[in-house]
Formats: sequence, C-alpha cells, structure tokens
Amino acid sequence: MLDASKKDNVKTITLIGMAAMIIAVAVKAATSSVIAAALVHIAGLACFFIIEGIEKTPDSESGLSFKRFFSDLKKPGVIPLILFMLVLSPAEMLLSRAVFGRAFIDHVLGRINVPGLDQLPLLLFTQTVSALGEEIEFRAFFVGKGMKHFPFWPLAVAGAVLFAAAHFVTGAAGIVAWDMGGILIDAILFAILYRKTGNCLISFIPHFLSNMIGFFLVPILFG
Repeated sequence: MLDASKKDNVKTITLIGMAAMIIAVAVKAATSSVIAAALVHIAGLACFFIIEGIEKTPDSESGLSFKRFFSDLKKPGVIPLILFMLVLSPAEMLLSRAVFGRAFIDHVLGRINVPGLDQLPLLLFTQTVSALGEEIEFRAFFVGKGMKHFPFWPLAVAGAVLFAAAHFVTGAAGIVAWDMGGILIDAILFAILYRKTGNCLISFIPHFLSNMIGFFLVPILFG
C-alpha cells in the first residue's frame, strides 16, 4: 500500500501530466508545432513510467504488461472487439473513397510522415513504435491512470477528443470533420478495449494492424 504522501504525489503527477498533454495538443493543433507534438509524447510517457515507479506497480496491475498479454487477450469480448475494429478500418476507407474520392487520402497523407511500402521493414518499425507509444500515452496513462481519479466514460471521451486533436491538420471542412470523426471513434474503441484488459498491449494490436491495413489499401483504393 502507498502511504498518503506517495498517493498525493501520484495524483499530482497524473493531473499535471494530463494537463500538459491537453495544453500541448491544443498548441500543436493550433500551430502545427513539432515541439508541442513532441511534448505530448514526452508528458504521457514520462508520467506513466514515473507513476509506475512510484507505485512499484506489479505486473498484475500494470497498464503495460507483456506477461499478461495472452491471458488478457482471452478475456471476454476482447478478440471480437479487435476483429470488429479490423473490419471497421477498411470500411471507413471505402466510405471515405465513396464520399470524398482522392481528396481524402491526400489529406491523410498530408498529416503523416512515414516510410512507404517500398521500405516495409522501416515502416513496420516506425508504426510499432508510434502505435505503442500512443497507446501508453493515451490509454495506459490518460485513461488508465486517470481512472484512479475520474470515471471511465468522461475520460474515454476526453481522451478520444484529445487523441483526435493530436492528429488534426487544416483542410476542407468536410474532410477534416470526417477524418477527426473516424479517429475519435477508433480512440473510444481503444479505450473500451483497454478497460476490458487493463493492458495497452492489447489495444496496440488493432491500432497497429489498422494502420498497416490502411497503408496497404491506399494504393489499391486510391492508386
């Protein structure tokens, strides 16, 4: 058990980290600042691991657990939700193509900077690091650590809005709204998956695979 002083420290770090992420995302969305984007990652990752260190969190309670991976994967409703999200990803792209045509993927490609399929090993590495980092920051820290102080659903919605805003770039209003809406839905589903398992490695699976499905579908649907 943590003593009162450590509990207060954990709560303070959690609130400061969440506030820092919110401010950094707001600045990044308003200015496209690379520094602000980096601060989002630094705040989320640093606060998660600092809190884990203070709490001396056992693996059975950690939001990032390799040992629990397979047992968490087998929890009720987890695999069906992952499969649903993997079907949702191409469905969203097909709808995007039908509604906006090439303009949609041009907008999405304009907000990301990743290697192409001709550099597949590098693409796999960068997407692994990126998706896992975001799951630690937005799910294991913002939602997971936040749930010790706030109810799940307000956190899930706030975290999803924050996650979508972190990916915001300017463009045609309809395309931006569609893009942000898709990211918002995905983020809420990631949060639900995290709540079911308490392990961001599980929410990492559909996050990473959905991204990769998207990269492979781009030349097929929009080439």
